[in-house]
Amino acid sequence: MAEVALRSTSDITVFVPNSEMSRMLEREVVPRLVRADAGATDVRLSTARSAAAVTPADVEVFIREVRGDSEDAALAVATALLERGVPTESIYLDLLAPTANALGEMWSADTCDFVDVTVALGRLQRVLRQLSRVFIVPHAKADDIVGRALLSCIPGEQHTLGLFMVAEFMIRDGWGVSVGPPVAEADLLDLLRHEWFDVVGFSVTCDSRLSHLQREIRKVRACSRNSDIGIIVGGRVFNDQPELVRRVGADACAVDAKAAPDTARGLIARSKELLPGRRGSE
Repeated sequence: MAEVALRSTSDITVFVPNSEMSRMLEREVVPRLVRADAGATDVRLSTARSAAAVTPADVEVFIREVRGDSEDAALAVATALLERGVPTESIYLDLLAPTANALGEMWSADTCDFVDVTVALGRLQRVLRQLSRVFIVPHAKADDIVGRALLSCIPGEQHTLGLFMVAEFMIRDGWGVSVGPPVAEADLLDLLRHEWFDVVGFSVTCDSRLSHLQREIRKVRACSRNSDIGIIVGGRVFNDQPELVRRVGADACAVDAKAAPDTARGLIARSKELLPGRRGSE
């Protein structure tokens, strides 16, 4: 069985799979995430509030910079947007998410190779972690967490930026979050047997693996320490075809990272209504 390493970055527990491909991801993506959290360039939200928004031109520039030669250029673009008055949430949803999608399309079209995509995603992770300083901290809660969520994808999927973005929104909402791609099914199931989670969220990038997801969800429900665990799915395929949510055996779909916390809260509330004597997060 493949081993899973644990890395702690701020409030997120990151599960890093141990495989040849993941070691490349670990060298390029995770170290940038950790270094950013340790404090490279400090990004602060401008005190000037405005109705400024991310434009298509901003996205084009950002895509060019994450693929460019400079390590700091992409972060400089995000910083400039903050200073222009663009809300952090908008940068997440209207800049980082479209850029990640564009990189995935470039990879699929063979206009961007694996190493280029990996480096670019590492830069996106760095920007994400810097933005979390102004996105999460002002909203941090000192009371008990809402619940525990495990965010994952089907073993073998490589596009995981969306998982980290969902984690940011959920942490700001007061959740304890574990996030990362398992290298094998056994890793995910073993974790669920030994740790309590209220919700599991799966990110899916294409419809060709839905039958695999369906089998994975059945196994999650069968082995989870929480017998009433909620299952959330996300990805363009479910936004385009909502009927697939039930078909794969999930309970709900989060249309984007912003919607994920409310969707997860709804599942916990429904569970408590159905099982009033149910124990909370452990």
